[in-house]
Amino acid sequence: MITRVVDLTMLEDNPGIVAGEYVYNHPCAMYNETDFTRVKKMLDDGTAPAMVKTELANLKNSPYTSFTYTPSPQEEIVRGDATGTVSGKENYSYAMKDAAAAYQTALLWKLTGDVKYADLSVKILNAWADVCKRITSNDANQMLAAGCQGYTFANAAEIMQTYEGWSANDIADFKTWIVDVFASKNKDFLDNHQGTNNCPLHYWSNWDLVNMCSYLAIGILTENNDMVNFVVNYFYTGVGNGCISNLIQATFDDPLGSGEQISQNQESGRDQGHACMSLAVTANLCQMAYTLYQDNPSVSQLDFFAADDNAVMKMGEYIALFNLKDGADNANASGQWLVNSSKMPFQEYKYCIDCSCKDKNHGVDQIAVADDESRGTIRPGWEILYNHYAKVKGLSSGYIYTKKFADKLRPEGGSGDTRYGSNSGAFDQLGWGTLMLYQE
Repeated sequence: MITRVVDLTMLEDNPGIVAGEYVYNHPCAMYNETDFTRVKKMLDDGTAPAMVKTELANLKNSPYTSFTYTPSPQEEIVRGDATGTVSGKENYSYAMKDAAAAYQTALLWKLTGDVKYADLSVKILNAWADVCKRITSNDANQMLAAGCQGYTFANAAEIMQTYEGWSANDIADFKTWIVDVFASKNKDFLDNHQGTNNCPLHYWSNWDLVNMCSYLAIGILTENNDMVNFVVNYFYTGVGNGCISNLIQATFDDPLGSGEQISQNQESGRDQGHACMSLAVTANLCQMAYTLYQDNPSVSQLDFFAADDNAVMKMGEYIALFNLKDGADNANASGQWLVNSSKMPFQEYKYCIDCSCKDKNHGVDQIAVADDESRGTIRPGWEILYNHYAKVKGLSSGYIYTKKFADKLRPEGGSGDTRYGSNSGAFDQLGWGTLMLYQE
């Protein structure tokens, strides 16, 4: 564990704006040393719940944790229109898979103590820092790679910087690389959303959220207080759809009469694949902020989970209720929907209508929740939400459908689990929450 202790201050003229320095007890992004020690101990002494043991076995069998895994670093990461790039084709899948491999082997090193996992993770991280020079494409999709792969690489490195076998020079080189190649893209996107042609709300919430995740994770990795503060402030007061007041569109009573409240999110009327993505990435963002909060409890704003009266919990309930089936399988493929779409409350959402975007042909007036072919999508992240509200906060209610989803998917796995496929959707979130969080 690496510790840096500094004083924390807030802007006196605006207590809602965080402008402080932080305590960084590395690792302190998704999980901290206490988390790893707790899980490793119960795995070692045999007291771990069966689902945790199963998830460990599944992680060891992931295609991204084999000791024969070989990274494939690219000079350019291209996502989107590849016209004019060095590679001449979209190639971000190399970074997508290698970042997942670096993160998954980092987890296994901490939980097994096997340095072969550590050495493989470091090998992957060093290879990319040595070879990759930029993220690019001729459209905005490059910003998704900057976000999704940025926070996966950063979380792997955040764990591995506590490994004595990763040299100080290589750690420094990696940090310089990820700031220059990824963080610069994240900040540029969140600042201007691709320039004056687009209004601040033009990009759907997941675009903001993955870039917020990346910028926060890199800020924690490099102990950059300004980066951390930027994301915290953006979450509460940002202009884009990653801001909590834009992410949450409306709150309703549960139509099934549970007495709970559920909250429609900015992508609920778009399609359920993206609605579920926004929830999964939000869970990762909240988890990272809360881990840092544990060593900085005077900064209450770091508790994203609690923002706006547990708005993220209510957002999860809306998405879970609409996407859950009552079947017993762990892929959510069988059975009937818990709720008929006609019973699902929805507040009209006008996307890019009468806005400042120069292209006036893309606006959409959404009047109902999206009952589309991607309804029922599964993604890792439900374990984060259930564990936090039920176990960490000890709430007795408010997460009935989140619990059902977490119970159904457990052990939830992550990229490499066949339930999530092999496309980018399997890599947008970190996964493996059962292993790190589940408690009976």
